[in-house]
Amino acid sequence: MTYQLRFESNAFRADSAIGKALEALERTIKGAKKIAGAKVREEEVNRLVKLRGINQRVFGLAMDWADNDFDEQIKSVKWDWKGPQGETKRKNGQRVTEPRDIVDTATLLNSKRRDNMHSSITEFEWTAPHAEGVHDGYTARGGGRNPARPWTEPTIEELDDVIKTLFEEGTK
Repeated sequence: MTYQLRFESNAFRADSAIGKALEALERTIKGAKKIAGAKVREEEVNRLVKLRGINQRVFGLAMDWADNDFDEQIKSVKWDWKGPQGETKRKNGQRVTEPRDIVDTATLLNSKRRDNMHSSITEFEWTAPHAEGVHDGYTARGGGRNPARPWTEPTIEELDDVIKTLFEEGTK
């Protein structure tokens, strides 16, 4: 069964509000210059103008980061799972112990699809038949329990920090 994950941002609404605030600020600055001859440094204005559209740009960059990080989590040698004899013979012929990656034949890794449905909605889907079972764990036909290897969780846990960093970099 496939595994699906969807991210949504209020970037458009926030960017619209920022845009309106910037337009009002620009009008105020122009008025202040005319009335009082106020001096506003050009770099300050330019820094503020950079804010226009920042949320959508950050969301897109964060989704690019997540896209790459999901792959890295699958390829990372960190997943515990002891086979019946302390090792497992994979379909690709490789014998592995733990910790291990969850690549095997790369069917799961290569099944990832990213759909940028809107500038503020991105959906990831792993279409491999075993994707959900690998992510959430499953009980095999013989009754043995195969553990969950939730490769999306570390990425999701880091996402807020990544967004914060991208936002800070984008407003410099």
